[in-house]
Amino acid sequence: MASKESLTAGGRDSMTDSADGDRLMGFPLKGSRVALVPLEESDVKAVAPFFSDTEAIYYYLPDKLLPRNREQLLILMEDWNDGVRNFVFACRSEGQTVGLVSLSDLDFVSGNGEVGVMIADHQARGQGLAKEAVELLLDYAFGELRLHRVYVRIAPENEASLKLFRGFGFVQEGRMREVMRRRDKYLDLLFFGLLENEYRDARKRGR
Repeated sequence: MASKESLTAGGRDSMTDSADGDRLMGFPLKGSRVALVPLEESDVKAVAPFFSDTEAIYYYLPDKLLPRNREQLLILMEDWNDGVRNFVFACRSEGQTVGLVSLSDLDFVSGNGEVGVMIADHQARGQGLAKEAVELLLDYAFGELRLHRVYVRIAPENEASLKLFRGFGFVQEGRMREVMRRRDKYLDLLFFGLLENEYRDARKRGR
Protein backbone atom coordinates (compact mmCIF):
# COMPACT_ATOMS: atom_id res chain seq x y z
CA MET A 1 0.00 0.00 0.00
CA ALA A 2 1.18 3.55 -0.62
CA SER A 3 2.02 5.81 2.29
CA LYS A 4 -0.89 7.82 3.64
CA GLU A 5 -1.54 10.74 5.96
CA SER A 6 -0.09 10.70 9.47
CA LEU A 7 -1.95 9.55 12.54
CA THR A 8 -3.43 12.31 14.63
CA ALA A 9 -3.79 12.27 18.40
CA GLY A 10 -7.56 12.17 18.07
CA GLY A 11 -7.66 9.35 15.54
CA ARG A 12 -7.43 9.55 11.75
CA ASP A 13 -9.16 12.56 10.25
CA SER A 14 -9.27 10.70 6.93
CA MET A 15 -11.89 8.29 8.29
CA THR A 16 -14.58 10.59 6.94
CA ASP A 17 -12.72 11.94 3.90
CA SER A 18 -14.51 9.68 1.40
CA ALA A 19 -17.93 8.21 0.78
CA ASP A 20 -16.70 4.78 1.77
CA GLY A 21 -14.98 6.22 4.82
CA ASP A 22 -18.27 7.75 5.92
CA ARG A 23 -19.69 4.23 6.19
CA LEU A 24 -17.20 3.44 8.95
CA MET A 25 -18.91 5.69 11.46
CA GLY A 26 -20.56 4.17 14.52
CA PHE A 27 -17.59 3.64 16.81
CA PRO A 28 -16.92 2.94 19.60
CA LEU A 29 -18.28 -0.58 19.46
CA LYS A 30 -18.90 -1.85 22.97
CA GLY A 31 -19.23 -5.35 24.35
CA SER A 32 -19.45 -6.54 27.93
CA ARG A 33 -15.69 -6.30 28.49
CA VAL A 34 -14.22 -4.87 25.30
CA ALA A 35 -14.59 -1.63 23.36
CA LEU A 36 -13.29 -1.02 19.84
CA VAL A 37 -12.35 2.60 19.23
CA PRO A 38 -10.60 4.59 16.48
CA LEU A 39 -6.84 4.25 16.80
CA GLU A 40 -4.92 7.01 18.59
CA GLU A 41 -1.20 7.56 19.11
CA SER A 42 -1.57 6.50 22.73
CA ASP A 43 -2.83 3.11 21.52
CA VAL A 44 0.19 2.71 19.26
CA LYS A 45 2.44 3.47 22.23
CA ALA A 46 0.62 0.84 24.30
CA VAL A 47 1.12 -1.96 21.75
CA ALA A 48 4.63 -0.94 20.67
CA PRO A 49 6.38 -3.55 22.89
CA PHE A 50 4.47 -6.30 21.05
CA PHE A 51 5.81 -5.16 17.67
CA SER A 52 9.38 -4.99 18.97
CA ASP A 53 9.27 -8.66 20.05
CA THR A 54 10.03 -11.05 17.18
CA GLU A 55 8.59 -14.00 19.11
CA ALA A 56 5.30 -12.16 19.59
CA ILE A 57 4.97 -11.15 15.93
CA TYR A 58 6.20 -14.51 14.62
CA TYR A 59 2.76 -15.46 13.25
CA TYR A 60 1.06 -12.07 13.37
CA LEU A 61 2.94 -10.39 10.52
CA PRO A 62 2.95 -12.33 7.24
CA ASP A 63 5.90 -10.38 5.83
CA LYS A 64 9.52 -10.24 7.02
CA LEU A 65 10.18 -10.82 10.70
CA LEU A 66 11.36 -7.34 11.58
CA PRO A 67 10.97 -5.68 15.00
CA ARG A 68 9.82 -2.07 14.94
CA ASN A 69 10.23 0.75 17.41
CA ARG A 70 7.49 3.25 18.16
CA GLU A 71 8.41 5.64 15.33
CA GLN A 72 8.59 2.82 12.80
CA LEU A 73 5.31 1.45 14.09
CA LEU A 74 3.60 4.80 13.53
CA ILE A 75 4.72 4.69 9.91
CA LEU A 76 3.43 1.13 9.56
CA MET A 77 0.08 2.13 11.01
CA GLU A 78 -0.27 4.90 8.41
CA ASP A 79 -0.45 2.19 5.76
CA TRP A 80 -2.58 -0.17 7.82
CA ASN A 81 -4.96 2.64 8.78
CA ASP A 82 -5.26 4.69 5.60
CA GLY A 83 -8.88 5.63 6.25
CA VAL A 84 -10.04 4.48 2.82
CA ARG A 85 -9.76 0.71 2.44
CA ASN A 86 -7.79 -0.19 5.56
CA PHE A 87 -8.75 0.51 9.16
CA VAL A 88 -7.17 -0.36 12.50
CA PHE A 89 -9.03 0.02 15.78
CA ALA A 90 -7.80 -0.14 19.33
CA CYS A 91 -9.19 -2.91 21.50
CA ARG A 92 -9.62 -1.58 25.03
CA SER A 93 -10.64 -3.36 28.21
CA GLU A 94 -11.31 -1.46 31.43
CA GLY A 95 -9.96 1.65 29.73
CA GLN A 96 -6.62 0.07 28.84
CA THR A 97 -5.43 -0.73 25.32
CA VAL A 98 -4.90 -4.50 25.16
CA GLY A 99 -4.68 -5.04 21.41
CA LEU A 100 -5.75 -4.14 17.89
CA VAL A 101 -8.36 -5.29 15.38
CA SER A 102 -8.37 -4.48 11.69
CA LEU A 103 -10.44 -4.40 8.53
CA SER A 104 -8.20 -4.48 5.47
CA ASP A 105 -8.48 -4.36 1.68
CA LEU A 106 -12.14 -3.43 1.90
CA ASP A 107 -14.01 -3.75 -1.37
CA PHE A 108 -17.40 -2.12 -0.87
CA VAL A 109 -18.54 -3.05 -4.39
CA SER A 110 -18.04 -6.80 -4.01
CA GLY A 111 -18.49 -6.70 -0.23
CA ASN A 112 -15.18 -8.30 0.77
CA GLY A 113 -12.54 -7.59 3.38
CA GLU A 114 -9.87 -9.15 5.57
CA VAL A 115 -10.18 -9.15 9.35
CA GLY A 116 -7.42 -9.36 11.92
CA VAL A 117 -7.01 -9.36 15.69
CA MET A 118 -4.09 -9.13 18.08
CA ILE A 119 -4.03 -9.11 21.88
CA ALA A 120 -0.73 -7.49 22.82
CA ASP A 121 -1.05 -7.64 26.60
CA HIS A 122 0.13 -11.05 27.84
CA GLN A 123 -2.04 -10.81 30.95
CA ALA A 124 -5.13 -10.17 28.82
CA ARG A 125 -4.71 -13.34 26.75
CA GLY A 126 -6.73 -16.47 27.39
CA GLN A 127 -9.68 -14.53 28.78
CA GLY A 128 -11.89 -14.48 25.70
CA LEU A 129 -11.20 -10.84 24.86
CA ALA A 130 -10.10 -11.65 21.30
CA LYS A 131 -13.32 -13.58 20.75
CA GLU A 132 -15.44 -10.68 21.98
CA ALA A 133 -13.45 -8.20 19.87
CA VAL A 134 -13.85 -10.30 16.71
CA GLU A 135 -17.56 -10.72 17.36
CA LEU A 136 -17.97 -6.94 17.60
CA LEU A 137 -15.99 -6.47 14.40
CA LEU A 138 -17.96 -9.12 12.49
CA ASP A 139 -21.29 -7.68 13.64
CA TYR A 140 -20.14 -4.31 12.32
CA ALA A 141 -18.72 -5.69 9.06
CA PHE A 142 -21.82 -7.71 8.19
CA GLY A 143 -24.24 -5.19 9.68
CA GLU A 144 -23.30 -1.55 9.25
CA LEU A 145 -20.87 -2.11 6.36
CA ARG A 146 -23.05 -4.77 4.71
CA LEU A 147 -20.09 -6.87 3.65
CA HIS A 148 -20.85 -10.21 2.01
CA ARG A 149 -17.63 -12.06 2.86
CA VAL A 150 -14.65 -11.65 5.16
CA TYR A 151 -11.49 -13.71 5.29
CA VAL A 152 -8.36 -14.32 7.34
CA ARG A 153 -4.90 -15.73 6.66
CA ILE A 154 -3.50 -18.02 9.35
CA ALA A 155 -0.33 -20.11 9.62
CA PRO A 156 -1.19 -23.79 10.27
CA GLU A 157 0.96 -23.72 13.40
CA ASN A 158 -1.03 -20.85 14.91
CA GLU A 159 -3.44 -23.05 16.81
CA ALA A 160 -4.96 -20.27 18.90
CA SER A 161 -6.05 -18.30 15.84
CA LEU A 162 -7.31 -21.42 14.07
CA LYS A 163 -9.49 -22.26 17.06
CA LEU A 164 -10.76 -18.69 17.34
CA PHE A 165 -11.87 -18.26 13.74
CA ARG A 166 -13.17 -21.78 13.28
CA GLY A 167 -15.33 -21.07 16.29
CA PHE A 168 -17.00 -18.29 14.32
CA GLY A 169 -17.69 -20.64 11.42
CA PHE A 170 -14.82 -19.65 9.13
CA VAL A 171 -14.27 -22.27 6.42
CA GLN A 172 -10.87 -23.14 4.99
CA GLU A 173 -10.85 -22.06 1.35
CA GLY A 174 -7.26 -22.56 0.29
CA ARG A 175 -3.60 -22.91 1.17
CA MET A 176 -0.60 -20.94 0.00
CA ARG A 177 2.42 -23.18 0.25
CA GLU A 178 5.69 -21.98 1.77
CA VAL A 179 4.77 -18.33 1.36
CA MET A 180 6.14 -16.97 4.65
CA ARG A 181 9.81 -17.35 5.56
CA ARG A 182 10.74 -17.70 9.20
CA ARG A 183 14.41 -18.18 9.98
CA ASP A 184 15.56 -21.30 8.11
CA LYS A 185 12.16 -22.56 7.00
CA TYR A 186 9.10 -21.56 5.02
CA LEU A 187 5.57 -21.64 6.40
CA ASP A 188 2.26 -22.11 4.63
CA LEU A 189 -0.67 -19.76 5.05
CA LEU A 190 -4.25 -21.00 5.21
CA PHE A 191 -7.12 -18.93 3.84
CA PHE A 192 -10.38 -19.01 5.78
CA GLY A 193 -13.55 -17.27 4.64
CA LEU A 194 -16.91 -16.48 6.22
CA LEU A 195 -20.07 -15.46 4.38
CA GLU A 196 -22.72 -13.25 5.91
CA ASN A 197 -25.39 -15.96 5.95
CA GLU A 198 -22.94 -18.42 7.57
CA TYR A 199 -22.19 -15.94 10.31
CA ARG A 200 -25.84 -15.20 10.97
CA ASP A 201 -26.68 -18.92 11.03
CA ALA A 202 -23.87 -19.46 13.54
CA ARG A 203 -25.19 -16.60 15.68
CA LYS A 204 -28.65 -18.17 15.72
CA ARG A 205 -27.15 -21.47 16.85
CA GLY A 206 -25.28 -19.62 19.56
CA ARG A 207 -21.98 -21.04 18.28
